[in-house]
Amino acid sequence: MQQTYTQGILPPWYKRLHVLIGIEYGLIGLAFLMNISINYHWLPASLNSMALPFYLVVLLASGILAGVVIYQSVTSARRRGTQPTQTERTQGTSLDKIRQLTAEERAAHAQKLRERRQKAAAARRRRAGKA
Repeated sequence: MQQTYTQGILPPWYKRLHVLIGIEYGLIGLAFLMNISINYHWLPASLNSMALPFYLVVLLASGILAGVVIYQSVTSARRRGTQPTQTERTQGTSLDKIRQLTAEERAAHAQKLRERRQKAAAARRRRAGKA
């Protein structure tokens, strides 16, 4: 979806979340007005027979649209969550660099990592002792 926006191509209206939310608010507002008009008898008696089914259809449509909006927001959040973050990308490139090292360089790198972990563990122990 983000790629289509960057290329200047707009997705169809039913895939744009803000459009669906606007339609949903409109339907909810219409359902609210229909509910008030039915309960306070604002409509003439001849229209009451059509107002109740119309109200139920609008209410059902707004409920279905609310479900669609929730579904699309959850799926778009999942899609955003599966994309690798910047740190994961840099970790992947650093692993590639490690694989290209010679045996001596790999051993030196492993020693540095070992020392770094030991220092971090010592710092955690110091902090735990102070707490």
